[in-house]
Amino acid sequence: LSVGLWANPSKIEHSYEIVAHGGWFYDFKNANLLGAQVCEILFILGWSIVTMFPFFLFLNYQGWFRSDSLEEIVGLDISYHG
Repeated sequence: LSVGLWANPSKIEHSYEIVAHGGWFYDFKNANLLGAQVCEILFILGWSIVTMFPFFLFLNYQGWFRSDSLEEIVGLDISYHG
């Protein structure tokens, strides 16, 4: 998100030789770059939830999602590794 906020338009033009949208702090009327990055973050978050939720449900159903409370008190290294 920092690029969407603080991207300097002159440095973008110098680096990529295109006139692109700058960061939101440089042009308060144009938030295209910031909006694209927010959409990207929401897509990645949604993708992670959709792909990992069935896996976590399976682990919880099998009883592998959490260890027993006694094993947590004694120490997981001792109970799992001897």
